[in-house]
Amino acid sequence: MENGNFDFDLYGIELSLIEQSYNPVIITTPLLDGEHPKILYVNSAFLRMTGYGRDEIIGKTPRILQGEKTDKKTLARLKETLKKEEYFEGEAINYKKDGTEYFVHWNISPVYDKSGNLAAFLSFQKDVTVTRTLQRQLLLFRQGIDQSADFVALFDSCGNYIYANKAYLERTGYEAEELIGQNPSILKSGKHDNVYYSNLWSTVLSGKAFSAIFCNKTKNGEFYYEKQTITPIVDEDSIIGFISIGKSYDYEKQFHDELQNESRLDKLTGLLNRKALDEKIDEAIKRFEVYGEPFCLLFADLDNFKNVNDALGHDVGDTVLKEIADSLRLSVRGEDDLFRYGGDEFVCLMHNTTEQKAKEAAKRLRDVILSSKCRSEYGIDLSIGVSEYGGEAVHSLFKAVDKQMYLDKKKHKEEG
Repeated sequence: MENGNFDFDLYGIELSLIEQSYNPVIITTPLLDGEHPKILYVNSAFLRMTGYGRDEIIGKTPRILQGEKTDKKTLARLKETLKKEEYFEGEAINYKKDGTEYFVHWNISPVYDKSGNLAAFLSFQKDVTVTRTLQRQLLLFRQGIDQSADFVALFDSCGNYIYANKAYLERTGYEAEELIGQNPSILKSGKHDNVYYSNLWSTVLSGKAFSAIFCNKTKNGEFYYEKQTITPIVDEDSIIGFISIGKSYDYEKQFHDELQNESRLDKLTGLLNRKALDEKIDEAIKRFEVYGEPFCLLFADLDNFKNVNDALGHDVGDTVLKEIADSLRLSVRGEDDLFRYGGDEFVCLMHNTTEQKAKEAAKRLRDVILSSKCRSEYGIDLSIGVSEYGGEAVHSLFKAVDKQMYLDKKKHKEEG
């Protein structure tokens, strides 16, 4: 063995076969009380793993591989197992010649001579550093996600829950076992219509992230607001799941509501005013530019309102405006914004909506007015223009929707 010739056996072990093994192998003397085993043989794979030369390690004890982070409890268990001449399997941190740490997995078996006496221990070893490092990283990632203050949930390719972190569970009021396998529709508040969810799904199924303010409902029925981004998880061009990351929007919503003070409210109707409209449109344009979120503008003008003011006075005219505003407010979606633009003109800013859906909404708004007291007593009608934002300048958007409103007004006059 001194000359590197391994074509003979050691205590019945064929070394030439072990030398060719891909796995690192070490053979030591039996463990004796008060002594440490000595290394009798290591194969080439072991030398590559540790960086030692054969002459540097033969005759030494395995302690040459141990160091500060080598688990003492594992070594104690190893020693007790070998004393009993039993098979041992375990892992620990060892050290290469240059001091580099590595995780090693051991399989150690007793070897007996022809007389049945314990002659050596045969250890097959494996460097599992990469595997353990990845496991630690995954554990760190999992713990980081679970302890995150953000609300995080994972869904399978069908959109059903497969994981929710602690913050998400506390936010929704559900236990993990109540959510896993369920569809997130369990949180629906009724504040978003089918168009909203259709746009959500069409966005994420196209491979893009969807970001919006969600109004959801907890297990006990309380509404809460959340700024949420849902991102598809793609593997080899196929969507294998989705991740949702959200932040509480309750404070912002409350703050937003408090800002709807006199400077942003129309004093007569209580609707948002033109100043608020400018702000809202700027926000909608930013969402369009960043997330591709569509929005539409509805411009409404009362027909025959001037006759009411002229014949019955401004007090009655103000009453009509307030009743019209109340009817419109109750008829628009919760996520849309309604404004008194000035005089007898109203604007509705519809979020996450295409022009076709906005036109359908406009028809419903007119039907509400046609069936109202203002129609039956004062002959009030409603002309509405609709336009979807397409990236143009704001004044061009208003010009387009104003034109559509006048065309609608002309149509009503022609119909009598």
